Amino acid sequence: MDTSCTRSHDRRMRSRANAQARGLAEPARQERVCLITLGCAKNQVDAERMAHSLLEAGFRFTADPRRADVLILSTCSFIQDAVRESLSTARQLARYKRDGSCRSLVVTGCLVQRLGPDLFERLPEADLFAGLSAAARMGPILARHLQAGSPRTIVLRPPPLAKGTHPAPSEQRLVRASWAYVKISEGCSNRCSYCTLPGIRGPLRSRPREEILKEVRWLAGSGVVEFNLVAQDVAAYGRDRGGRSSLALVRLLEGMDRIDSVRWIRLLYCHPAHVGGELVQAMGRLEKLCPYLDLPIQHASDRMLETMGRPYRRSDLFRLIERLRKARPDIALRTTVMVGFPGETNRDFDALLRFLEEVRFHHVGVFCFSPEAGTPAACLPNRVTREESLRRRKEVFSLQASISRRILSGYVGTAQDVLIEESNGPDKGSLRGRTRYQAPEVDGVVLLSRTRNLPNVPVVRARIVKARTHDLVGELLPESPVP
Repeated sequence: MDTSCTRSHDRRMRSRANAQARGLAEPARQERVCLITLGCAKNQVDAERMAHSLLEAGFRFTADPRRADVLILSTCSFIQDAVRESLSTARQLARYKRDGSCRSLVVTGCLVQRLGPDLFERLPEADLFAGLSAAARMGPILARHLQAGSPRTIVLRPPPLAKGTHPAPSEQRLVRASWAYVKISEGCSNRCSYCTLPGIRGPLRSRPREEILKEVRWLAGSGVVEFNLVAQDVAAYGRDRGGRSSLALVRLLEGMDRIDSVRWIRLLYCHPAHVGGELVQAMGRLEKLCPYLDLPIQHASDRMLETMGRPYRRSDLFRLIERLRKARPDIALRTTVMVGFPGETNRDFDALLRFLEEVRFHHVGVFCFSPEAGTPAACLPNRVTREESLRRRKEVFSLQASISRRILSGYVGTAQDVLIEESNGPDKGSLRGRTRYQAPEVDGVVLLSRTRNLPNVPVVRARIVKARTHDLVGELLPESPVP
């Protein structure tokens, strides 16, 4: 529990030294806040805005939950496993109200949006519940809550649906040292039969391009060089504004590509049905766009795809991947698949395995089906047992491990730009970073021996000397650092 809190504070909520120098904060309050974040990259962006609001309101941060006056848990509730994790973590944190200095336990995010007032009964230990729209206003909300004596309260507003209503201004967030997530839209209008997100976060609402570019310029001015675009469906950006598939996203990417201090741009969570020809062409021509695409296919059996509500078929995926590799031969493709969906037969599962073996994705995430209340899939017959789902997941992981080892071995002997994430790794003498082919937090890393002192630069040049199942090992080249 302590490790999770420290990781969230140090890696996700870190305020650069110049944040306070900019005069963001009011005179410091006495209360110390520990902010713990669960869930996906979109949730992390919300938590970064929350942290900014807290800093602006004068709250201080601590990485130690035992020393915190206020514990804030930013939650996920996408599937039941995430709900259970969120509830369990909140109950673990509640012990600091007995054994630490905690005055108030605050639960925020998707769990609150999904369960609402039911949480009063399910989490009697919590004092304040705040929904998704409260993230950018958490500072004043918490200040009023504490001033009122911390009564049990819920601040619950559904995600805004009106046009022209968008996330907080670009500067209202804290940033990492060299890379950041940039959320380009909120909500989702896809109708996958298993998914709760449209009900939690509402329909697709794309942010204006100029607002996003303003945020990118601000982040770049704060030292960020890698920009990872996230949304429930990045490739759907602009469709709610009448835009043609991919074209609005390409215009955004072109604007980012023209910003001098932007080095790497990465696309995450791109629904295959929305990756149009303009985006495929952009992968081949935009210099700063990483040769990387996160393409969650979910399955490769036509029967399963239809039942899941995915509007493409196996042959469509083959054609799309062929076009992407033709446009960018070195592209690294990540995907996510689901096993154990109701009615998934051995034949369906074998079709998925054959597809993965033939396509050879660089990175694969695997999830077992989770029946979520309110979704069409929750009522489907022919459930696959939990034991069989876990067995199938293990088989996919085993297959992908052998594929990953073969792919990564192809990098041995090559020179790569490596973005440094940690300048002092676990062995106190190493550097840890990533190539253009590795996304933060979900893919492998590059491990570098520290053979000499380096200037304070985000990207170095290294030769890959060894490949593991998911990670690479490299040596710094004489021409490091990369200017």
